[in-house]
Amino acid sequence: MSVTDHTVSKEVFQLVDCGSCGSRITNPRPDQHSIGAYYNSPEYISHSNTTRSLQDRLYQLARKYALRNKHALIQHLRSNGRLLDIGCGTGEFLGYMKGRGYLTQGVEVDLGAREQAIANHSLDVVPSLDAVPAQEQFQVVTMWHVLEHVAEPKRTLKRIYSQLSDRGFLVIAVPDRESWDAEHYGAKWAAYDVPRHLNHFRRTDLRKLLHEHGFTLLRTAPMWMDSPYIAMLSQRYRGYGAVTSLAIGTMVGLWSNLHALLGRRPTSSSLYVAQKQEP
Repeated sequence: MSVTDHTVSKEVFQLVDCGSCGSRITNPRPDQHSIGAYYNSPEYISHSNTTRSLQDRLYQLARKYALRNKHALIQHLRSNGRLLDIGCGTGEFLGYMKGRGYLTQGVEVDLGAREQAIANHSLDVVPSLDAVPAQEQFQVVTMWHVLEHVAEPKRTLKRIYSQLSDRGFLVIAVPDRESWDAEHYGAKWAAYDVPRHLNHFRRTDLRKLLHEHGFTLLRTAPMWMDSPYIAMLSQRYRGYGAVTSLAIGTMVGLWSNLHALLGRRPTSSSLYVAQKQEP
């Protein structure tokens, strides 16, 4: 599939599937020295934290609601302890958790986002997972829409395993290309987000990755709020205006969620909760 970068460069990138396992990646992809330029846009809200457009303001409202849900999820797993958030962006989630008694550590590659997280929330944030001291142990590690950006998912999961305490928890959220809205929009599905998204997962892919790297999958959960937002962006990529995209995208997103509720399809993003296995 050929997919356009609608956010920054307007370049076209290729998605390819592995002939043996079926996993999908962006290939060829920018190297680690050039990928940063594709995040350099006020449209990329998780780094800019802007409220300029209608979609930005909707994102901010949804994020406030999501923070409470994320806290409730983590609190159910561990009521306290050390929390590592990989890809923490501007730090809203970590700041929220810090305010509720968790000992927090963040990882964020983007300098501007990292500086905002430190300045706005007084967080400890480092530029890479390798910069977290190897002896540090965490009870919970989270990756909210981050694994799809990672060039080497297997290496990352190995490192996470080594830094999780015994029976520690890993929480991952990623887009799911088997959702109804992914099929509906095809190459214009906003969650492909090339070339920032290097990996394009299915539930099968995540289950396999987690099992191979020493994790027991406890549950997979739908992410109902993602579908309308992704559909709204996808409508924009089809050339519709902001208000029309909001109206149509909301309907398409709800229809996609209905398919997930009544059938076997996932929502446009899926949440995975896993636990470190005994050695």
